[in-house]
Amino acid sequence: MSYTEKYENWINSPYLTDEEKAELESMGEKERKDAFYRLCPFGTAGMRGVMGPGTNRINRYTVRLAARAMALMLLKQKGIKIEDSEEKQGFFRRLFKKKQPDGPAVTVVIAYDTRNNSREFAEETAKVLAASGIRAKLFRECTPVPVLSFAVRYLKADGGVVITASHNTSEYNGFKVYDETGCQLRPELAEIISSNMESAEEPLNVNASGTYEEIGDEVSEAFMEAVSGLGIPETEDSGFDLEEAAAELKAIYTPLHGSGRNYVTEVLRKGGFKDLRLCSEQADFNGDFPTVKKPNPEDADALKIACDMAIEEGADLVIGTDPDCDRIGVAVISDGESVHLSGNQVGALLIDYLAKCTENNVRKKVITTIVTSEIGAMTGLLHGFDVIKTLTGFKYIGDIMNEMESKGRSDEFLLGYEESYGYLVGTHARDKDGISAALVICRMAAYYKKLGMKLTDALNDLYSRVGFWLDKQESFVFGGAEGDEKMRSIMARLRVKGEEYEGFTDYKKGADGLPPANVLKFTMEDSSWIAVRPSGTEPKIKVYYCIRGISEQEAENRQKAIAEEIGKVME
Repeated sequence: MSYTEKYENWINSPYLTDEEKAELESMGEKERKDAFYRLCPFGTAGMRGVMGPGTNRINRYTVRLAARAMALMLLKQKGIKIEDSEEKQGFFRRLFKKKQPDGPAVTVVIAYDTRNNSREFAEETAKVLAASGIRAKLFRECTPVPVLSFAVRYLKADGGVVITASHNTSEYNGFKVYDETGCQLRPELAEIISSNMESAEEPLNVNASGTYEEIGDEVSEAFMEAVSGLGIPETEDSGFDLEEAAAELKAIYTPLHGSGRNYVTEVLRKGGFKDLRLCSEQADFNGDFPTVKKPNPEDADALKIACDMAIEEGADLVIGTDPDCDRIGVAVISDGESVHLSGNQVGALLIDYLAKCTENNVRKKVITTIVTSEIGAMTGLLHGFDVIKTLTGFKYIGDIMNEMESKGRSDEFLLGYEESYGYLVGTHARDKDGISAALVICRMAAYYKKLGMKLTDALNDLYSRVGFWLDKQESFVFGGAEGDEKMRSIMARLRVKGEEYEGFTDYKKGADGLPPANVLKFTMEDSSWIAVRPSGTEPKIKVYYCIRGISEQEAENRQKAIAEEIGKVME
């Protein structure tokens, strides 16, 4: 069906409101095409896109469609046939009640962040799932991703959903799905949901009449208890006292208008950090994200207000989380200036610090990805840890954790992290966790402060032991229907070019024992490398640089020269 036919179906539908139809009528031809040329893709991280009317948009109709498709997948797994009529749904509810007094045989937990329409989309999701015969449990307030992941495990649910677009700009939202382990959905299950969405007979008339339950404070309290003991050092260096060190650290926290505010401040308060200041200018729950261009703690600009506050107040550290609080950024205040640490640098520092928080390092495992800098791997090996590299996406880290758990070896897990500012310390969840990471990072900063060091000093000390590694990332955005074709063309050209070089790895063909993935990697003689991959959630190609150098300047010069050549390919 062409995009114009889809558009006509929508504008003539009896299920759309007059306001929605008016918005459709106001669209120009280019906007109309982009809104209807496809169904919003459902990938392994779920569905993410610009909000508005259209099949390629996030709205109550596409959210309902995704929820219904998820229900079909879950019920089929249980051998339960979903029924459409109210009469048969009532029969199945009675049947479930007879078999299982606590409710239906399938349970899904739903959370949402502070984005515009997130609460509405979460309610639509819960009502669709409930109308399909599933027990839907919805958090009553905006809730971070790691708490949802924990809740699925804690409540022994069959899956989870978070309404979020992570760190994207305010016009975006999304539908992120989790399995029964609290891990992001496996590709084969995501494909089933995608297929169910595509084959829906009446995509604009999904039943959303079900009744859901609300989740109280028990889950968040259990989460806090589960993470409270993380990152406590066992060494006695310089007479180290955790309570005293925590009280002496002066930190500024910005939630970037997101869902992490109450959780991060509470976990740090309970952890003894008495001099924690909240960046009030960015503390309100506001889906417009008015103080930043993009609510992404990977960008130094997003932390600028908090850093200015920290400099003025003489703080030691700034931490900031994104709207769904799975990512965390870190800036160190030194000599009246802020130094923004990269995700790779923080990951390596955490490995080095966590080595001091365990008595037996021999069997400990660090799980990271093929696009994460070598500084982390080198640090892990320095301490005798096993370093496991997997594909990009925290679901792959979660999968390895699940395998370890199935073998009774969860105690061997030390840290899972990605270069994109996502860390997990502890086995309470299966996704990156900005809440527990905030606690461990602050404990790490307090530890080094007690030794007379800043995190930048600790990083320089680490470089002296494992060598200097420069890590940078670039993104090239290709929007609209034409953008997809442009990205495919660029990746094809790079593949052809790569075959001319030694040290070229095309992960789409399968490599290093990993599943096929659309990632290209060019490795140099000194172990420096660049990697290229299309984003799984946004219309852009990401380029990762990991450059080894005898000095920072030498590494930067090499990286800039390579980046110029990459830029020409992206034109």
